[in-house]
Amino acid sequence: MPQSDFHVVRKGLDWAVSLHGVFLAAFENQRAAINRAIDAAHQVGMKGHRAQVLLFGEDTRPQTQWVFGHHPYPPTA
Repeated sequence: MPQSDFHVVRKGLDWAVSLHGVFLAAFENQRAAINRAIDAAHQVGMKGHRAQVLLFGEDTRPQTQWVFGHHPYPPTA
């Protein structure tokens, strides 16, 4: 089963969402970018693929924010 990792990364003053290295969208704040990535990951997960959202912060190490099948959708708080 393919794995889809949606990345949320700082890009200049904005936050970007990407999948497999392809830019999808940019947002003014981190929360909006994470929410969009979760929406996209949920859609992929509903099609039978493994999907997760990873946040790359200041230290550039990925932090898992949401995993299809393990976290509620829509996310709570």
